[in-house]
Amino acid sequence: DATVLLAHAMGFTKERLLAALPDEADEELARRYGEMIGQRAAGRPVSYIRRVKEFWGLEFYVDEEVLVPRPDTECLVERALLLARADESLRRLHDACTGSGCVAIALAAELAGREVTASDVSAGAERVFELNCARLLGRQLPFFRSDLLAETPGPYDLLAANPPYLTDREADELAKIGWPEPELALRGGPDGTAVARRLIGQAAEGIRARGW
Repeated sequence: DATVLLAHAMGFTKERLLAALPDEADEELARRYGEMIGQRAAGRPVSYIRRVKEFWGLEFYVDEEVLVPRPDTECLVERALLLARADESLRRLHDACTGSGCVAIALAAELAGREVTASDVSAGAERVFELNCARLLGRQLPFFRSDLLAETPGPYDLLAANPPYLTDREADELAKIGWPEPELALRGGPDGTAVARRLIGQAAEGIRARGW
């Protein structure tokens, strides 16, 4: 983390930073770096300090309005791509609980000619999603402010989602220590499956026959 933050403070790649280690830092760099280290020591994630998180080879803007994308979620993108590439009839793809938009934007970047849309109940997520579309795709994907699929124009051929999955107890414990990620993106009910269960219930009408 210290190395990543120093490279960010210098505006260098990690490789260029390592080559520059013998150089002496000026006072302004030392100040910026000190502020970042202070934030990290207080528990703020590196991704929020840098305002960026790499996912699927793309650098996504992130802030405290959205969950920081996890590398594990790339498995969801891999599976969706495997299905879509094997079946050209899967034309309409939707990502619910999109947050930063990492899943939807990764799919759109890989699947030219398919319709990829996204939804989230959070206004903050909508702002971050639109920013990432502009930065990474150069265009906007259709977005719907919606509690899961309630306000989305389905049915879809393929539905992807990484819904909140922490138990209420786990979410409460994180809140006690001041965890900076939004509770809305973390809390999944008493056993962590409440949001997923609701989404599965809606999927009967939200996904077309023989869809995924």
